[in-house]
Amino acid sequence: MYSPHSSFKTSKRLLGSLSYGLFSFLIAYCFISVVAGKAGILAYKDLALQKQRIQIAIYSLQTQNENKMNTIEELKSNPYAAAEMAAALGYIHQGEVLITLPESWRDAGQIKNNEVNTPILAGESTGLPDPLIRVMSAITGILVFLAIQLFQYKSIEQSAKRISLENRTEPIRTQI
Repeated sequence: MYSPHSSFKTSKRLLGSLSYGLFSFLIAYCFISVVAGKAGILAYKDLALQKQRIQIAIYSLQTQNENKMNTIEELKSNPYAAAEMAAALGYIHQGEVLITLPESWRDAGQIKNNEVNTPILAGESTGLPDPLIRVMSAITGILVFLAIQLFQYKSIEQSAKRISLENRTEPIRTQI
């Protein structure tokens, strides 16, 4: 039978469940944003690693720059070094003969392994995009809403049993 009192209780329970679902959505959104968002903890750690890589690249580039400046100064001041560098590049004087050896015969020690040849990338954060965080938070809110609805129906049945047990006059005996 329809009763306005039971309808009010049902709508009050539904409103309470919706508010819990909404608050769960907000809490999940804030938590996921703080941990995995674009400005979250994980993105901050990634940016710290990027900063460290960039600092290493800057140090390497400064070292390369100093070496090249020293080479330029040496070439300006020492004509023998200039002639040796020109010969290494394949320039020869008139009457000289240039013999080139295969690449496999060249000294492997001539390769400079400390040069930075990887590009330095600075871009967006690696955090989760905001729409994905919203979807995850909405799913959390919906699940909380459904869980509350499920558990509230059981609690109504249990409260009816409690009322009937409280109305009993004789004590309840449990067997051990």
